[in-house]
Amino acid sequence: MVRVLGSDGTVAATSTADVVWVYRRRRRQWLEEWQRGEGSSEFFYGLLSLRDRYRVGFVEDEGRTPAARPWYPFERLFARRLGMGFALDLALKNLVGLNRARIIVSTVDACGLPLALLKAAGLLRTPLIYISQGLSVSAGAQASLAAWLGVPPGRVRVLPFGADCDFWRNTAPPGASAGPIVSVGSDPGRDYQTLLAAVGDLPLHVVTTMALPVEGRTNVRVTTTHTSVELRDIYSGSRFLVIPLHDRSQPSGQSTALQAMACGAAAVLTRTRGWWGETHLRDGENCVLVPPGRVDALRDAIRGLWDDPRRCAAIGARARQTVVEHFGERRMAGVLDGLVAAHL
Repeated sequence: MVRVLGSDGTVAATSTADVVWVYRRRRRQWLEEWQRGEGSSEFFYGLLSLRDRYRVGFVEDEGRTPAARPWYPFERLFARRLGMGFALDLALKNLVGLNRARIIVSTVDACGLPLALLKAAGLLRTPLIYISQGLSVSAGAQASLAAWLGVPPGRVRVLPFGADCDFWRNTAPPGASAGPIVSVGSDPGRDYQTLLAAVGDLPLHVVTTMALPVEGRTNVRVTTTHTSVELRDIYSGSRFLVIPLHDRSQPSGQSTALQAMACGAAAVLTRTRGWWGETHLRDGENCVLVPPGRVDALRDAIRGLWDDPRRCAAIGARARQTVVEHFGERRMAGVLDGLVAAHL
């Protein structure tokens, strides 16, 4: 069933909408949090910003126990083979409503790949904007994705991810002392081994579901789950952010970096093969860049910011300005609006 979002934020179940977003799960919960001011808008990928221009709706997996779905064992097999989910049952269950839409926006590969399969089979007739997360952030990735999908390069566009700069802002009380170094993220691209080796005895707070070897390290705190409001306060109260990454071609850490930078936190970022900040992030100006896997380089970057609070604060202030000017959610929605308007 398509959930239509009104311009006033109300949600109604129906079978028709002009533009339908396909989400994996939890957007109804996140929508309620956003309406209460307890969540950000970027992971709706333009739905909230474009609701005044179009009749918009969304579908998602509303099952509370995904493992109980008949399709789940097959999806596990696909996930092992492809390294991502494959929510074919979600697409099939909503196929009637999707075919009544004028255009579909898919927001993750787990949804986009099944929809692309249904398009190729002729079962999905509606035009599809397939957002391939992690692949659509550089010119090189554009070309490789086009070749992989077998479509002309012009059919692949870069959709810049944008943070909700109204929500992600500094909430630290004036004059509050800076807290620990912070690192956030649980995807396989994170290189916490290098971070733990580089941070030494400085205070570190890691937010992750990954198991870390921190026994006996009293300076390292590990937590797993936080609300968006709590995470915003963690960013705002941190000394600075560190995102340590393995050298992979797939981008990683972008949303975390932009959220923390929007809160005014200086960020130490690993420049990998999948680097996403080429156009606007500058080492020493609005961030600090380090090569992957180099304990010595990461240690120097961490010590440099820790020992120079004034420089750290200046980089954090420029980071906030950069995100507002170049990485805002409204910019992402504007690019998507142009793609939607071209089809409508």
